[in-house]
Amino acid sequence: MRQLALLLFLWTLPGFVHAQRDPDELLARAEGLAAKGRYKEAVAAYKRLARKHPKSSAGKKAKHRSKPSAYLGSLDLVRHGPSGNRVDVVLMGDGYTFDHLRAFDKLAEDIPPLFERETTFREYYTYFNFIRASFVSAEAGVDGFGREYDTALGAYTVRTDAGHVGLNDAIAKQRLDEVEGHDGMALAFVKLGVLGTSNRGIGVVGGRSIRTTIHEWGHAFGGLRDEYSTHTHNRGAPSAGVNISVSEKIDEVPWSHWLKAKVKDIGLYEGGSGRVRDVWRPTASGCIMNNAEVFCRVCREALILRIYSIVDPIDTHYPPVVPVEAGVALMLREDEKIEFKVAVLQPASHHIEVRWWLLEEFQAPRQGGSAGEGSRYRSDEERYGDRRDRGAYPQVLIRPVVTSKVNRSGKHTFVLKAKNLKNSGRYRVLCRAIDTTHLRGERWPWVLSDPHGLLESERGWWVDYRKLE
Repeated sequence: MRQLALLLFLWTLPGFVHAQRDPDELLARAEGLAAKGRYKEAVAAYKRLARKHPKSSAGKKAKHRSKPSAYLGSLDLVRHGPSGNRVDVVLMGDGYTFDHLRAFDKLAEDIPPLFERETTFREYYTYFNFIRASFVSAEAGVDGFGREYDTALGAYTVRTDAGHVGLNDAIAKQRLDEVEGHDGMALAFVKLGVLGTSNRGIGVVGGRSIRTTIHEWGHAFGGLRDEYSTHTHNRGAPSAGVNISVSEKIDEVPWSHWLKAKVKDIGLYEGGSGRVRDVWRPTASGCIMNNAEVFCRVCREALILRIYSIVDPIDTHYPPVVPVEAGVALMLREDEKIEFKVAVLQPASHHIEVRWWLLEEFQAPRQGGSAGEGSRYRSDEERYGDRRDRGAYPQVLIRPVVTSKVNRSGKHTFVLKAKNLKNSGRYRVLCRAIDTTHLRGERWPWVLSDPHGLLESERGWWVDYRKLE
């Protein structure tokens, strides 16, 4: 009894428990403490792990996270779906010491509602995940004016008229790589910084300005340019962008399709990208990339296409698909049926249109499409690359047998019954989902030109039907 009592007593001691646990389990426990905002406890757990298991991969990771400026862990603030088919927005902080990490937690919690209030991102809010990545800094400061600080992301003062805040690109990218499941894009909030900048997918915000946050995300995520003409720094020779032109010729303007359609409020206004002359923007003042609260039509179109370069409008499907060139088919016999199912993403106020075709083998498209979203799938559920790389799908010359425009659940089913097939042979069941971006009450769709076919997605299955003799 004395031995049992002693064992129970030892089991209650943290050191005894930790010694018995697997290093990976200890790492997960420390990460769990960080996710709960118990940062000092998390660091203590990391230090114990590094001390007890120094040669394990978990121990080495724990040692790295025990440094004065370090990544501590992450927490899903908003999770709408798997990272493989969502835009993951990582929220990071710089210059936040242990005593101020709670302030960063609160700031991070305010960002998803901020996106949800902006018109474009509100419509596609369910296409995003928001992840809080917690970084502790040894000091609260911004490098510059002869002083350097020990911070997690290496914030520094940029040589602009107003001293915008920037990040050490190499350090920021290295830190972002410590966060699992990221898309290479983040918003970084620098506690003592001012204004903001962006570079290679990371928007940097000094403090917590609402307009600056959305503006810098427009740069980092959508590749949008400044539409204001106020001088901030020497930018070198002017260059064109999605929303900035260096030519007045309509055919050379990036938003020429909007001009040719004669869409109201879209034109050629001189000034932009920090210059008064020799560059043109699409609106007089109606864009957050200038001085407004929302994105103009041109920027909104670019942002939606950027979203769809990452996100497939078809979220799940059944049965599994295989590359079209494999020629693997489902078997269908008399008196049988096969159900084909897709689930599409749901924008806030309009619906993804889903079309189904039943094609004989000679009618099936032969170029550009496959059983699984073009070249995006090597096998079922394996996604990779940029959706812009696959190009637009070939046209199907036959009318679909079923078209579903409204389905609040986002789930669509096509039932193939053997009794509806006249002849034995190979058939192609093809499903295409398209976001028309046409909202009720609006004359123009939100996307007027989609050269890469990003608004559309495809799934297809071969079916071998054999009649009983």
